[in-house]
Amino acid sequence: MKNKIIITATLLIFINITNMKAQDRPAIQKQENMNNTDLATLRKNKVKTYFKKVDEGQFDEEYFNLYTDDVEIYYPKFGFEKGKNGIANFGKVMGVHLQSLSHDIDNFKYVISDHSIVVEGTERGITKSGKEWPDHKISYGKFCNVFEFEDEFIKRIHVYVDPDFTSEDADRVNIFKNPLLDINKESLKTTKDVIDEFFALQSGKKEGNILDLFSDHVDWDLPGNKQKFPWTGKRQTKKEIEEFFKELYSNVKPEKFEIDFIAINGENATATGHLSSKILKFNKIFTTEFVVIFKVVNGKIVKYHFLEDSYKLNEEMQSEAINVR
Repeated sequence: MKNKIIITATLLIFINITNMKAQDRPAIQKQENMNNTDLATLRKNKVKTYFKKVDEGQFDEEYFNLYTDDVEIYYPKFGFEKGKNGIANFGKVMGVHLQSLSHDIDNFKYVISDHSIVVEGTERGITKSGKEWPDHKISYGKFCNVFEFEDEFIKRIHVYVDPDFTSEDADRVNIFKNPLLDINKESLKTTKDVIDEFFALQSGKKEGNILDLFSDHVDWDLPGNKQKFPWTGKRQTKKEIEEFFKELYSNVKPEKFEIDFIAINGENATATGHLSSKILKFNKIFTTEFVVIFKVVNGKIVKYHFLEDSYKLNEEMQSEAINVR
């Protein structure tokens, strides 16, 4: 009898423990998922820090603390290196060749798994000899980095990119040249066609989507006080250019926009003119001459710089309009 009581009590304890574990399992799983999410976010932030440090040329303690002591790096033509000294050695090699390097971090595409993060994106730069890249003809600045992690630290970084940034390897360029490219170019719009269509769409003389005239990545600049005039500043993507037009037309009412002349030289074009606009926030008319610098490659605008008297704009718009009800 005594033995039966002991066995029964033991079974009850076992059942209770099992039930407690079953009840705790969702909470434990939730905690593990949260921890995994936190770790993935931390690792992604480390990747962003890596690119920011590289772009700024800040190879300081924070930069080297991103890595494990036995980190491995691979880069085409450079090969493999090990350890933080290997990372420093790679940086020196790149520093001899490049004057500047920048990555379009905001538009990266990420693939995140248990221990790795893969980044696809675009980069641009200037070589020590002063050559800018990509040229959007042969080179497009595309790259892919694979980061492998040990806890929160980068254990392996393999970079997949064409190190012939400025397409000087003529033999390989000729070997891999797309034979259909020249045929396709015949159907592309000329620089004049693109510029004429741009101003026709901007003025409302033609219907269509002005964003279709732009390349996926654009050197866009409209200098000005961005805090005061949010439509000014640098942009790179179609999404950012779309935001420009939204910000422009919600803050500015065009009064007059006239082109004086357009000069075209191959892919490059310059337009000059004068405009008058009402700045709605200040309820004042702003009048200025302007110059627009374009570059058109393969029928798409890859450069757009709009230069106006930004100092005059900032000085004349000093007091906001008061709404009287």
